[in-house]
Amino acid sequence: MAKKIKRRLTAPVAAGPAPATSGRRPWLRVAGLMIVLVALGFGATRAWQWYRLPERVQNALPTPPNFTGKPAILSELVAKATTLCHTRGHALEGVEELGKLYHANGYREGAEACWRLLHREQPREARWIYFLADLRRAASDYDSVASLLAETVKLAPDYSPAWLWRANLELKTGQLATAEHDFKQRLALVPKDSHAILGLARVAQQRGQNDAARKLVEQLVQDAPQLSTGHNLYAEILSAAGDTEGARKQRWLGRETERFREADDPWLDGLNAWCYDFTRLCVLAVIEGQTERGDKGKSFIERAVQLEPGNPIGYELLGKFYRKAGEMEKERDTFEKGLRVAKDHKPSPMYYVNLSEVYRQLKEPGGALQIAQRGLAENKDQLELYDAVGVALADLNRQEEAVAAFREALAHSPNDTNSNYNLGMSLLVLGRQDEAHDAFKRSLVLQPTFMKALSLLGRWEMEAGRLDTAGEYLKPLYESHPDLPEARQMLARWNLLSGQVAEKKNDLNAVEEYYRAAAALDPGRAELQVTLGVFYLVHGRVNDALAPLEAFHKLQPNDPQSSLFLGQVYAQLGRADEARRVLTEGERLATRAGQTTTTAHFREMLQGL
Repeated sequence: MAKKIKRRLTAPVAAGPAPATSGRRPWLRVAGLMIVLVALGFGATRAWQWYRLPERVQNALPTPPNFTGKPAILSELVAKATTLCHTRGHALEGVEELGKLYHANGYREGAEACWRLLHREQPREARWIYFLADLRRAASDYDSVASLLAETVKLAPDYSPAWLWRANLELKTGQLATAEHDFKQRLALVPKDSHAILGLARVAQQRGQNDAARKLVEQLVQDAPQLSTGHNLYAEILSAAGDTEGARKQRWLGRETERFREADDPWLDGLNAWCYDFTRLCVLAVIEGQTERGDKGKSFIERAVQLEPGNPIGYELLGKFYRKAGEMEKERDTFEKGLRVAKDHKPSPMYYVNLSEVYRQLKEPGGALQIAQRGLAENKDQLELYDAVGVALADLNRQEEAVAAFREALAHSPNDTNSNYNLGMSLLVLGRQDEAHDAFKRSLVLQPTFMKALSLLGRWEMEAGRLDTAGEYLKPLYESHPDLPEARQMLARWNLLSGQVAEKKNDLNAVEEYYRAAAALDPGRAELQVTLGVFYLVHGRVNDALAPLEAFHKLQPNDPQSSLFLGQVYAQLGRADEARRVLTEGERLATRAGQTTTTAHFREMLQGL
């Protein structure tokens, strides 16, 4: 047998063509085999990692917190997400849900453990890093925040909120060059973004580049007039440049426009959908309501009401959303429901005050009085409730009782703004003017810029001819509310009357100052323009008379007097063609109106041309 095998091994190979593979080098066959083995090994490793994933997740999961006193739905959702964490094929999905629940409900340690676990398993996913940055911000660990944001923008360079957050952080720490770069990155992703423009303006301001800062902020208030922070920064820049009036106007606009809100951040904002904390939902609702995103805030407070249906705070906030939407009946019904279902939570005094005001707005003073009295019975000696009772009684024209209620309120706070003002109004109805005047003055002690009292007292003193005293009210009224038409018009009239008094005293410098101020405050009022123009014309200041008399003619084109004055100015300035045109039109108007004397003046002036 051995001989046969040996003969086979030594037998000559038959002649013929060589096999196709006979020319390959042996090392190529080995390399190919190695590649296959590596691929199989890598696949096996990945498969083994996938198989072991639930076990790794289980070992890294945080210990569930104590949910005593929390809504049952929160512990149920955490349990459900935890079960998912142990399910092969869905483990990371469960960790994400768990992280969102912990993060949105204030369990920062648990949330951080989840995001670190996910970052280890999915290192290319930027959201986990970003969520960690938010948790580090809550812990005031800004060095870690900066590092995490740097990693975020590397992983997700197209996520603009990360660039904005990073830029603002750099601005606060004085890193102006990198802040400028990152604000520009934000602008490249979100053109004309008001938050980025605001940041660049602040960078320029801190560098002392005042012209650049002003140019940027002027663009900002034009493109985003609703952004209060833009107006406030503009006020700073104008004040530094010596423009006191412009700065005052911008500060007022900053107060009157909507509150500053952070830029939209879909990743962080999305966490709010996982919030089941009553207090946090109420805070979120208030923030959204203050920044003109009521629909979003309304959804938060509706969820809060579902979580604690016996807590009147939720109904109070929900009612305010209906008020802002002009749905007063829904607001009333919501407040009333809150009173009915309140169990372990006593409604606040302001709950009754607000509900009483709703009834007043609905022209139901009887209901307003009943609610205010009920609130007062449950909350003894509350100033606001005495005031609410007094206002309701005044609406019912029970003025003496209203006065008594207001005096009860003032016994607790003698200088309270609203109670003094309301007392003054009832005293006026009763004809007790001196007492009313004193009450209105007291309403300004705690709030010197209280608009209603300043306006009323300013008008009162002006009509009484006490111009000096009137100015003490009308000037602060305008300074605190420069864009309020009533404030501008009243101060303009005060300047007109003051100028007339100065004119009788022949104090020409004061006359000019008063008349110019009046025309500037209310440029659309023809009386003020012609008064200033005629003053200049009478005193031979024809060049100065031109602008106000042109304005007067534009405001009153069909008044022959406007043509007469303007034609006279053109004639004295040597502008004969314009004078002839205006005077000819004025003659026609005067003739049509039957003003024979004025018509004769026009003809005389035309002949002189």
